Amino acid sequence: MKITLEIPDNRADFLLELLRSLPFVKLRGQAAKAPAQDETAYLLSSPANAERLYAALERDRRGQRQVHELPDTI
Repeated sequence: MKITLEIPDNRADFLLELLRSLPFVKLRGQAAKAPAQDETAYLLSSPANAERLYAALERDRRGQRQVHELPDTI
């Protein structure tokens, strides 16, 4: 089976990273040649995400850390 996807440029890196993580997916053409994006670079690529990341780093520097428990079941 062959599937062709048209993805907006601002979502392409995320989708390529997701597809590369799947063992049964084989990328071809440009998608196979594109380098995987670093997670930090991905987070900083959106102004809103970058602002949240920098705010969290600043809170951590001030010692204002928050601990969150994961739920037992999802």
